[in-house]
Amino acid sequence: MKAIDLFSGWGGFTAGATSAGVRVVWAANHWQTAVDVHAANHPEVEHVCQDLRQADWTKLPRFDLLLAAPACQGHSQASQPRRRLFHDAMRATAWAVVDCADVTEPRAIVVENVLDLRRWRLYPEWRAALERIGYRLTEHVAMAADHGVPQLRERLFILAHRRKQIAPPLYLARRPAFGPCIEWSAGEWRPIASAAPGARPRIAAGRRHGQRYLVQHTTGHRGVSLDEPIRTITTKDQWIVVDGDRYRPLTLREYARGMSFDDSYSWPATLPRSVVVKGLGNAVPPLVARDIVQHVAEAA
Repeated sequence: MKAIDLFSGWGGFTAGATSAGVRVVWAANHWQTAVDVHAANHPEVEHVCQDLRQADWTKLPRFDLLLAAPACQGHSQASQPRRRLFHDAMRATAWAVVDCADVTEPRAIVVENVLDLRRWRLYPEWRAALERIGYRLTEHVAMAADHGVPQLRERLFILAHRRKQIAPPLYLARRPAFGPCIEWSAGEWRPIASAAPGARPRIAAGRRHGQRYLVQHTTGHRGVSLDEPIRTITTKDQWIVVDGDRYRPLTLREYARGMSFDDSYSWPATLPRSVVVKGLGNAVPPLVARDIVQHVAEAA
């Protein structure tokens, strides 16, 4: 089975699909940095950098499965009202999925987004458009940790097929701990005494988990045990690990492991830390993508 990856980003969807035995032949994203990272890790894929709302779908290679993760910023409750016009534009990217499917008529479609996609005022019309062109849709909410990802991350997957309704997949793997993702000899450790005043109460609150634990720099956070999955990794660099009287930010490799990217997955060392965190936080966890793509491929 051949697939294309719209809004391909850092490459999690492609990595997962490849693991599932699906050959991704074309990938596109509007962010050149993400396209470059994707191309470096998936050189066998044809890559395009462009605004997919203006794509010419007649130029795509032949494929069976459309994978897409449209922009989620305009749907998330974390969206900032003062950026309303920007988020309206981000929400509109979902229509590229309909446009592409209308022209190319793939056998199946998998769309990933935040759960709040269903709160979008045009979501019923978006669903209806896919149904009008011949697809039967199934909504599935996936918890990443249930697929072996050491992260509590819920996302909506919409499964569509031209001939049948695809039953939701059932995956209940033992939820892995984040602790094994940590390299204790890596990173730049700092004494807790030097932490910013706002961070110290959160670090102190996490002591209930012992001497080693995770802390997120958000109001009221009480830490996370290393025996549990990390909470949602976002595009913001907010996580630290505490070890006794010292702490440090998570390394980029630890963030990548928390998303279930293999250690062989790479990005240029010259990229700013904030750019890599953004790319990883926006990605589809490869292990989740693998399971869901495999489920759809088998059904198709």
